[in-house]
Amino acid sequence: MKKYRRFLGFMIFVIYGLLAVTIVLPMVATICICKFAFGKRVGKAKKHMVLEEFPEMITHPVNFKSGKNNLAGFFAVGKDVAVEDYKAVMIVAHGIGCSRASYLNRYDYFARKGYIVFAYDCTGTCESEGDGILGLCQSQLDLDCAIKYVSGIEELKGYKILVYGHSWGGYAAATELNSKTAQKLTAVASISGFDDIWGTAKHQMTKYATKMVVLTKPWIYFYYILLYGKRALYKGIDGVSNFHGPVLVMHSKDDPTVPYPCSVAIHQKKNKNPQAKFVIYEDRGHTISRPKEVEQEIKRLHKGKKSQIAMGNTNIFEHNVNTGYEYCDKSLVYATDYEFLESVNDFFEEALATANAQ
Repeated sequence: MKKYRRFLGFMIFVIYGLLAVTIVLPMVATICICKFAFGKRVGKAKKHMVLEEFPEMITHPVNFKSGKNNLAGFFAVGKDVAVEDYKAVMIVAHGIGCSRASYLNRYDYFARKGYIVFAYDCTGTCESEGDGILGLCQSQLDLDCAIKYVSGIEELKGYKILVYGHSWGGYAAATELNSKTAQKLTAVASISGFDDIWGTAKHQMTKYATKMVVLTKPWIYFYYILLYGKRALYKGIDGVSNFHGPVLVMHSKDDPTVPYPCSVAIHQKKNKNPQAKFVIYEDRGHTISRPKEVEQEIKRLHKGKKSQIAMGNTNIFEHNVNTGYEYCDKSLVYATDYEFLESVNDFFEEALATANAQ
């Protein structure tokens, strides 16, 4: 009996030891990593734009709810665009590590083209509430709330709703198409978006914790499912494929932030939506909306130079944005390729013309 008790005690020790090594420790490590990456707020990028730089754009500030937090946003229209010439409402979802202040040049372009632009700061970002940005799926949840907010405004009921999302916002734009809220949308553009949470999480975490991060995969999903439910399992390409309308997917193969293998675009062959259009570039980097020669100049200015910006208490994604533009002038950061934006505008105008003809 004594030997049996010792054996049983030994087996309990072994089993709990294995559980600690294979389940508890990886889960704790995953939570710590996620808290480190997403538990802090994001402010304006060091080099950001201000509204005063765009006198042809009129803005109207608003707030709307995403969960328990109030998100700050504004509607923007072109100063010289008559009300009867407004085309549609365009919701713009920004990238991670920055705020809507980094997209003012794009708002200005689309506002002057006749769109009612709706811009907002995601949860935990800049002027919006939230103790941190919470997680990769948060941009999708915030976009869902933005669509519901805009579609619920009586004065806007007569306008079609479009979405333009970049990077984190590009992921949100594509994955949101898996939700019922997507029925409110007419067309969507996903620019430099990643396909799912694991691909980009693996890429980002490998920078700081080596390839051993692959061990966290089940726990990343488990953690995200606890936070976001089924949204954690959404894939961008599935949303694109199943959407009822036109979708524009754009990505550059030299994107250092969302590598092409992590993108929505790489899954083009899985697409079943005949109205989806995929545009793949070779040398336009992550932002894509800058002229190619400017993109190359930014790379040249940073090549071989170490960052002098301390991490401090800033969010890791905000720090990455700031160091990415550390050695170049603001005029380069926000240089605008109007031919590129014109191609996006052409896509939306064609989508609106088709929808209005039906």
